[in-house]
Amino acid sequence: MMNSCLFTVIEESSLSPEEFGKLIGISGMSLRRWTSKKSDALVAKAYRPAVREAVYELLANGKLQGSSPSVQELLHDEDSFQTKAALRNLGISESFLKGNPTSDHMLSGLCQIGIQEQKQEEVSKNEIKIFSFQKLGEDWTKRISILWKVVQSKEITKLDKMVAFGALFYLITPIDLIPDHIPFFGLLDDMAVLGIAANYYAGKFNGLV
Repeated sequence: MMNSCLFTVIEESSLSPEEFGKLIGISGMSLRRWTSKKSDALVAKAYRPAVREAVYELLANGKLQGSSPSVQELLHDEDSFQTKAALRNLGISESFLKGNPTSDHMLSGLCQIGIQEQKQEEVSKNEIKIFSFQKLGEDWTKRISILWKVVQSKEITKLDKMVAFGALFYLITPIDLIPDHIPFFGLLDDMAVLGIAANYYAGKFNGLV
């Protein structure tokens, strides 16, 4: 987590150093000293969790955009225990985060999750929980229905079901890359994962799903 990213995020949020400092529990003067250091200097480890929480809050309030490279850098810092815990929970390697954020890369990650029998069992026994997300709207209903049809299909091979199992497990797991308790933004990653997986099957198995 570098000072340069923190400085950029403060600018993007349109907050003054004093206002941002209050969010992380330090004075504006201290924050100004941080951001005045050379760009490759690192934020002190003791303050990194507070910085991430502040970024999550600003995302939820619409003051930052999740597409910002600096925001992504701060949230997915390699020292993030939250991210490492999420990856361990999902059963995928830390190297996954270092790949290019393309649909193919995401499908590969979902396969890593879905190939684990324990994850498949969790999906199979949580039908009610999975379908409870349909209350979030028509798009959720459509994507969940497609993926559930895939995992239940007798015409699609078990190997070809791995992406669907991975996406549905990601939906129901309590620890993913962006916590669901963050208002609205916390559900965007789940929605995106479902969309990538559903589009994959709609294209590959047109007519079956």
